[in-house]
Parts: sequence; structure tokens; C-alpha cells
Amino acid sequence: MAKQILVLQHAQEDPIGFLGEILEEYGISFEPVLVETETLPDPTAYAAVIALGGTQHVYDRERHPYFATEAPFLRHLVEQDIPYLGICLGSQLLADALGGHVRRHHTAEIGFYDVELTPEGRADPLFAGFADACTVFHWHEDVFELPAGAVLLATSPAARNQAFRIGKHAYGLQFHIEITPEMLQLWLQAPVQRPRSAQEIALLERLQREQREKFPIFHRHSRILFKNFLKSSNLLQE
Repeated sequence: MAKQILVLQHAQEDPIGFLGEILEEYGISFEPVLVETETLPDPTAYAAVIALGGTQHVYDRERHPYFATEAPFLRHLVEQDIPYLGICLGSQLLADALGGHVRRHHTAEIGFYDVELTPEGRADPLFAGFADACTVFHWHEDVFELPAGAVLLATSPAARNQAFRIGKHAYGLQFHIEITPEMLQLWLQAPVQRPRSAQEIALLERLQREQREKFPIFHRHSRILFKNFLKSSNLLQE
């Protein structure tokens, strides 16, 4: 079986980041593909696929026609039981490809938060080592409904569907586990396409204040979760 991981990158400002550091630490190779401009390779040539986030909206297909190519690619992954980890936009694309509706949320969810594991989440290998919750990072405006047959693994008061599994090995995470402090600073300084609401401004100001305190536990939990994914993908034995 192939040992390389395919990384679907949707935006230059959201690379593999912290997850790449972990892969390099364990000597696991990965190949990034910029979805907007590059051809998607045959997924069966890889041991696993990771799809990263981006500022795009799944339902804005006129601006992002490459989503029409990505959808059947993701369906094929699930059919072939190829391990998949979709992060933020990557989770929304998975849900959409399998019939789950993606829509604009009534609020932006930004910052470090805990997500609560469901009974199914506590029993799932992806969350091995967690008791009831884990600390994650959110930056999204959209939410999704679960596709038929999906299992809800984690939830939160702000957005019910935080993590799910469909099939044996395909996971969607509404939150981020890949960001580094450097990436966060880039996101905080990025120009925005619309005026920010008072709530969003308050969230960003709070995030600036608390990031030094929150990053250690966030990275500790992200490492556990990602190593669980690598183990379930037969890429890590320990």
C-alpha cells in the first residue's frame, strides 16, 4: 500500500501547518495539491487524504467551479474506504458531496473552544484518549447538515455538527487542527471582503489576548487526534 498522504489545499494561507510538522516527525511523506489550479490525482495511489480549509463557500459554485470536480472525487474516496480527514471547508465539502446541505450560519464561530464528544465519538478511534471533550480552533461562517448514514462524533452549542464519520474511514471536522501561531497571525492580519460585525471584532480581540494561553492545550489535543487518524490509516504503529 502507498505510504504517501495526499493533501488537498484550498487556499495558500491555509497549508498543512502543524500536521505537516507531525508527519515530518514520523517520517510520513505527503504531497500537497492546490485544488484550484492542479489536477486531482488518483486517490487509490495514496494511503490517506487530508483536505484543508479555505475562505470559499461550498455553495458558491460559480466562483469556485473546481468544487464540481472535487465532489465525485470525495464520493470515490468513501466508496473505496480510503482514509479521509476533512478540516473545516474539507468537512463541508465531504458533507455536500454526500448529500448534506451546507449553508451560511447565523454567526461566525471564531476562536479556541471545546467540542463535546457524543457517545459515538467517545467510542470512535479518532477520539481515543479523550474523555468527554477536546480543545479545537474554529474559524468558519458556514455549517452543514449530516449526510445520510453519517455518525455524529462531536458537537457544540454554537454549531451542532462539529465532527462526523461516514463509511469506515472518512471523517469531517468543522474545526481546525492544523494552525500554528504564525498561521493565526496571518489570518488575523488578512484583509476582509466585508465589514466585520461588532461580535466578530470582539471575538478577534479576545483571540489576540488568549492565544498564548490556548495554543499549548490546542496543539496537545490536535496531536492526539491526528495521531489517532494516522494509526487508523495504518500509517503509524505506536
